[in-house]
This record gives sequence, C-alpha cells and structure tokens, in this order.
Amino acid sequence: MKGTLIVCVALAVASTAGAAVTSSTSHGDKDFVGLAQPIAAGDLLSGLIGSEQAGDIGWHGVNTAAEDQLPAFTDDHGPNGRPFYGLLNDPFNGGLGSDQPVKLVRYDLGGPKNITELRIFTGNINGADGRIFSTTVVKYSTDGGNIFQDLGYFQSDPSGTINNALAGNFFTTLVRIFDDQSPTLLSGVTHLQFNFYAVHRNNDTMHDPFDGVNPFTGGNDNLASPFTSPLVYEIDALPEPGTLALLGLGGLLIRGRRRRT
Repeated sequence: MKGTLIVCVALAVASTAGAAVTSSTSHGDKDFVGLAQPIAAGDLLSGLIGSEQAGDIGWHGVNTAAEDQLPAFTDDHGPNGRPFYGLLNDPFNGGLGSDQPVKLVRYDLGGPKNITELRIFTGNINGADGRIFSTTVVKYSTDGGNIFQDLGYFQSDPSGTINNALAGNFFTTLVRIFDDQSPTLLSGVTHLQFNFYAVHRNNDTMHDPFDGVNPFTGGNDNLASPFTSPLVYEIDALPEPGTLALLGLGGLLIRGRRRRT
C-alpha cells in the first residue's frame, strides 16, 4: 500500500522570529508501512505519563485497560494487536458533536529541552475509517508550566477527506510538526500540552471541530462538529540529533545497527 503525503504551514506561534512551523501528513497500513517516519524510541516523552487537564472527557467506554490509555501515548510502540489502544472518548452529545477538545494531556519534561520535531501517530486496526485522522492543538511552556503558548493547530487532512475501503483505505496516520527554516522547532521547553479533538461523524469524513468559522484557521469547512474521536497511538518529541534510537519495522535501530525484536 502506498502512503500519501500532505504538507501545510500551520497557524502557529513559533519560538523564534521568522520561523515557519510546518506540518506534514502521511498515511500507511496496519504495520505503519507508508508513514514518513517510524515511532521514536528514547525521545523526550518516552515513558512519561501525562496529566489530564480540565475539560478532558476521559476514554471511550470500551477502552478500559490501563495500558491502552495514557501509557499508550509514550510507550514507544504501536497497538500490537490491541483494538482499543489509545481510543479517545466520543463527544456524541445527542449527535451535535463538540467544538471542544476531548483529551487534554500535559507533559513535564523535567527541565528545559530543545525539540527538533513533534510526531503524532493515530490509527485504527479495526478498519480503515475516519478514526485514523487527527486534529491537535499543541501548547508549550518555557517557564516551568506557568504560562503556555500555542505552537499551532494541526489537522491531519483537509476537511472533506474520506478514508474507507472505497477511498483512502488507510489504517494509520503520522503528523510531523517541524520548522522548515531551522533544525530546532522549540528551545528551552519545560512542558508540552496536546489537546486532541474529535475528527468525524461516523461517516469516514474529516471534519474540523467547529460548526462555523474555525478560530485557528479563519476558515469554515461548512461541516457540522464531529463526534467520533481518533485512536492516539503515540506522541513523540524528538531531541537534538544523535540522542535517540528509532523503532523501525521489525527491529530496533541503535547507533546504525539493527537488533531484531
């Protein structure tokens, strides 16, 4: 299966003047083949358990295993056959959907860190549908978590994009967030926060979260607010080059050598 690649410049507040915060999207199969990059092992978020913030609506009713909840975001691997791994709650609201984030999770990085790239992996091994999409607002702090700034709004695919057996037929999504003018995306970051939104209305079609004008983009996709949420497989925050191993398909790449797993 071939992947697709979408590149856009996000509406963002960058850490450096003149920086251009950019996101790109690729799609792949159940084994992550087709994605532009693999899940990272040993990144700045590896093993950290985030704290859920005010407004978080918990987990989907079928996602009851502890390892499929917050640990799934930072355990350096994908679902490994677990069907509800990373499944967020659906803001059905009688079919009205919601323009509010469904999962708000914050990470303490343990001191100032420089970040080269953020990666958000979503998917659905149960089927090729709209749950593979993602919409995320990323916030960051450089002062110990006292003040947070918006890095940007990142929608994996344009509104109206369809993913099902007759259209894209993809099972995984990777959104990469980076600065296309600098090797460093953010400097001196002490905390990161990811606000995840619902993505479709059980119709396999990407909706932005807002019924009307999107306050982040200024556009209106003329679609109702979504009520079906994604499965978040992993969040990576990459440090300076040379400080992490990459988890590749079929093995762990360490200092240029592959160890079978």
